[in-house]
Amino acid sequence: MKVLIVGANGKVGTLLSGKLWGAHDFSPVALIRDSRQQTKFTAIGVPAVTGDLETGVSDFLPGLDAVIFTAGSGAKTGPDKTTDVDQNAAIRLMDDCEKQSVRRFIMISAIGADPNSQSERIQHYLRAKGVADGRLRNSSLDYTILAPGSLIDEPGNGRIQAAENLGFHGYLPREDLATAIVETLRNHLTIGKTIQLVSGSEKIKPALAAVVGGGDLPPIA
Repeated sequence: MKVLIVGANGKVGTLLSGKLWGAHDFSPVALIRDSRQQTKFTAIGVPAVTGDLETGVSDFLPGLDAVIFTAGSGAKTGPDKTTDVDQNAAIRLMDDCEKQSVRRFIMISAIGADPNSQSERIQHYLRAKGVADGRLRNSSLDYTILAPGSLIDEPGNGRIQAAENLGFHGYLPREDLATAIVETLRNHLTIGKTIQLVSGSEKIKPALAAVVGGGDLPPIA
């Protein structure tokens, strides 16, 4: 499965690039914004392409089997940039994937994403993610939305708690999110699902399978 990682230079994207490259059933391609970032991916054996998500990356989509959206405007940017990247650029990418017949789309969202979020701390971010998630649910794509709790940099332990609606907010190591993305790609019963996940006691693969009612399934080629 040839997979484009959008936001590859971020923390989750970098971890995911390594995990996909180390798996025998995936061929990852890193989308980067600055050609100087390419050295990092060359070092781990992952090919990289340079493009600007905000102006469109449709040229890189032909021949792909899946796209993973892990991009974000970042905590240091203002509300306008959040709308530009987390909402508008994400929706543009969905449109381009539909036009180029790239069926599989994994969106990294967040617990609490909602167009009408009333969060006191990150309202604009959650609203932007909520709008993008809504567009994806109404698309023709084979989507999965992964909505983690607050991401942390601690080493992952390979265990999570997952549900379509957990009913609470928790934390999740970025490493475990990257592993969950890989397992989501491998399980086609995750298509059409929104899955919330935080640190927990269940191993990642069976935890995701329990949410969608399936077990070990081959990836979609």
